[in-house]
Order: sequence, then structure tokens, then C-alpha cells
Amino acid sequence: MYERVLDLGGETMKGRLLLSLGAICVATGVHAADERKSTQGMWHQEPASFIGIQINQNLTYQLNECPTDSVPDRLCYKKAFENYYTLRAVPPLGLHGYSASVITHDSQIREITLTTKIDDYQNIKDLLVRKYGKPQLQGTETVKTKVGATFQNEKLFWEGKSVAILLEKYSDTVDKSSVSVINTVVAVKAKQVEKSLLLNSASQL
Repeated sequence: MYERVLDLGGETMKGRLLLSLGAICVATGVHAADERKSTQGMWHQEPASFIGIQINQNLTYQLNECPTDSVPDRLCYKKAFENYYTLRAVPPLGLHGYSASVITHDSQIREITLTTKIDDYQNIKDLLVRKYGKPQLQGTETVKTKVGATFQNEKLFWEGKSVAILLEKYSDTVDKSSVSVINTVVAVKAKQVEKSLLLNSASQL
């Protein structure tokens, strides 16, 4: 069974980014889970948009930048740092509350991530299954906190021609769940660039 160590400390944007950038690789860990479920056929409910954002369009063309002197009344973005944006005035989903962020590559949306309270895990799971159908893969992994407590982390994975969705019961802390909606075409390009940069850096050692 795959084992992962969770940090019980506060969530940081940097930590969230690192986790999100690895979502494609993390998702493949579902294949290695002892318990897994595979369904056959095409994913007919593959989304073109998520929480009102068109996945194949430039984020900054779709939304306005959030105002700095007032509370926004419509969905907007705030650039946290390079290629990473937080969203405000997100649409209500019937949850106790959630945060949302977007990672881009060459100005294209690479990934949209929602982070929810663990108490909302079953609710967000039900919402996703109701809208997007049963996941192609689902399984569990053992996660361990730094103090040694262990939990069974459930993962659900949907994959279409250009979009994948990964739901994790336990995200980077044991009190958070996450949903990653990944533009796989852009994510693959980004991974290729990152690999090339890594190889170039290694050649300088």
C-alpha cells in the first residue's frame, strides 16, 4: 500500500502549488493502490468548464482582477505569484466553505484546485459523481502524519481526452480535502518544460 506523510502545519500557497503541480503523478498512484475499481468506456461528462471558468481559455481574459479596496461581488482572480492565482467570490456549492486557485502555463489554464474542509468530503464527492458520473479509477492509500497517526486516504480519478479530475479525501493536511481539475494537454507541456529545465540544471552540476 502506498504511504505518504502529511504535514499537520498550516497550509501555504507554496505547499499548495507543489502539491498541485504533482497532481498528475499523484493521480497515477491510484493505479498502484491495493483496492481499485476500473470502469470501461468513454467519459461522456468531461467538462469544458469548472466553477464558471472555461478550462481551455486564458484565465485573465475570462475574469477580472479582484479589487483591492472592496469585497468582490463576482468571481475574480488575484495573482499570488508567477503562474499561480487565487480566486475570490467563488460560486456557492452547498459546502461549508472552500478556497480555489488556478495554476497556469504559458498563460493557459493548467489546473483548477478546490480545497474544502474534510467535513465536506462526502458532499463534494457526491456532487462530482452526480455531475461527472462514476470515476474510472478509485482506490486508497495509507497516509501518515508526522506524529505517526495513519489514515486511509480515498482517491477518485476521472480522465477524458483533455481533462482529468482528481479528488483526494486528505489533501496536504488531514483536515482538508481537494479537487484538482487538470487540463492534461497543458499539464503535459508544462511537465516537458520542467523536465528539460531540470536536465539543463543537472548538467551544470
